[in-house]
Amino acid sequence: MVYYDSRKTEYKTPFGALRAGEPMTLRLILKEEPCCKRIRAVFRYEEGAQEVRFLERVDEETFEGRFTLPRAGLCFYRFEAETAAGGLLFIGTADGHQATIGDWLPEWRLTVYDQDFDTPEELAGGIWYQIFPDRFYKGDYTQKRKEKGARIYHERWDERPLFTQDRADFKGNDFFGGNLKGIQEKLPYLAELGVDLIYLNPIFESGENHRYSTADYEQIDPLLGENEDFSALCEEAKKLGIRIVLDGVFSHTGANSRYFNKEGLYPELGAYQSKESPFYHWYKFEKFPEKYDCWWGFPALPCVDETAPDFMGYINGEQGIAALWMERGAYGWRLDVADELPDAFLEAFRKRVKAQNPQSIIIGEVWENAVEKVSYGKRRKFLLGRQCDTVMNYPWLDAIAALLKKGDTNAFYESITELLESYPQPALRCLMNILSTHDIPRILNRLGAETIPPREFQADNYLSAEQRKKGIALMKKAALLQFTLPGIPCIFYGDELGMEGYGDPYCRGTYPWGGGDGELLGFYKSLGALRKQYREAFAGEFRFISHEKGVLCYERGDALSLLMNFGKTPVPIQGTLLIGEGCADGMVLPEGYGLFLKHIMKKN
Repeated sequence: MVYYDSRKTEYKTPFGALRAGEPMTLRLILKEEPCCKRIRAVFRYEEGAQEVRFLERVDEETFEGRFTLPRAGLCFYRFEAETAAGGLLFIGTADGHQATIGDWLPEWRLTVYDQDFDTPEELAGGIWYQIFPDRFYKGDYTQKRKEKGARIYHERWDERPLFTQDRADFKGNDFFGGNLKGIQEKLPYLAELGVDLIYLNPIFESGENHRYSTADYEQIDPLLGENEDFSALCEEAKKLGIRIVLDGVFSHTGANSRYFNKEGLYPELGAYQSKESPFYHWYKFEKFPEKYDCWWGFPALPCVDETAPDFMGYINGEQGIAALWMERGAYGWRLDVADELPDAFLEAFRKRVKAQNPQSIIIGEVWENAVEKVSYGKRRKFLLGRQCDTVMNYPWLDAIAALLKKGDTNAFYESITELLESYPQPALRCLMNILSTHDIPRILNRLGAETIPPREFQADNYLSAEQRKKGIALMKKAALLQFTLPGIPCIFYGDELGMEGYGDPYCRGTYPWGGGDGELLGFYKSLGALRKQYREAFAGEFRFISHEKGVLCYERGDALSLLMNFGKTPVPIQGTLLIGEGCADGMVLPEGYGLFLKHIMKKN
């Protein structure tokens, strides 16, 4: 028998990722195995030769070693035991963390991050709110500049967004008129929800409603407002303790931008128009001018060479775009398709942003485990301390949805612990925990519908009354998990009112001011109030208490515990119920759940 579990502190301390130069203790216990003379730990960085360190014998069965790893990177390790008879036993892991002996086995993975990597402690315990600007609120604003390109304007706020199936001619050019003044007018509402951070989908000039086809990085889109309107929004938000984070789209621009200028809408000489354009070297032409590299095959989104010196300077220079918008009031950036941005660009971007404000935040759009992520043939370094501060947390969204549909608490534990063990603590502190975004079906549809219908059937497909009731009930559980797991919950505008919507663009409908589910809104406001009241606990330690037999329980700090019962029998508890349902007479009933103050599970 071999005892070592990388997830238990009796075998490895500290738990999870390691700061470069931070002492780490490894302990290995051998029982009923050949007598060992000594055991060595073999460490192997992905880049570099392996290193051997020896564990010392503590007693007849126990070997222990205290080590430091000097540099950041993804490191792998295994144990090799030398027997008294001169043999060699290879000790590795067959299931992700527990030890076994064999001829040759995989290794444990260890994230080692930069010694000086840190994120703002003040963000921990906060709340994000994501806004798709065209669809949030139409404030009092008189447009000063004329927009470029053909646009369609909806007459009614409650109409459905338009969509065309034609990939080659996709136009997201229908607009409802939401603007920056509208967001500013609704800041008190967001403060009532407990919001600390607003993430805005792109606001720079663009001919499409999503504005991921940037036309001018230096200007706010004229339908949204003026540059000074953005600064005013940031100033008013700051008075309420709210910060504004921008969406940076730097892997591509719009074809109808001042840089590419495919249809000649701008006076500048664009790359599409001439090889003499100052922007020509930003782009990659296979056959000038018609065949060029474009994002996922969309001709409207020509890709840029992010490492082209002119582009790097334009975005990351001392007077570049990153610095410019922080000077205008932005607190940080969310980086669109971060896995398509080269390491050199990400590192230069971080240096510029942190030079402007060391307490700023940079979030990467990465859909998988960001430590494991491989793109363009190489392992990425998003969270090692020189690129992003944290990422959007799609893996936990999938884990929450699966738990609520299947009730498999063990699978949930594995999904959550995988990231807890992989990610540096500074990244976990401000992890963007999502349930819905502009790119996926809303959580109400995902939980209420049996399946997500094909795209061609999504436009006029609404949840039935029964599906909606089911979805709302599960959504409360999802929100409670989202608000109590490590990181920062992010509300996608309208989720708090039970907005529906399958895929893009139907998940991007208009906010139903004066309508929606008022009871659900009250639930979200209660969650926000609890985050504020117990902010220290939500910023504190996270511990699983139970994840077996359908009973999920974990603690936050020393004050709070969450319990969800997916099992068939009631679970006895002690403690004060703060929020939840299905709890009665000291019991959490099957399908019941709650957040408790100083909660203790009773032993049967």
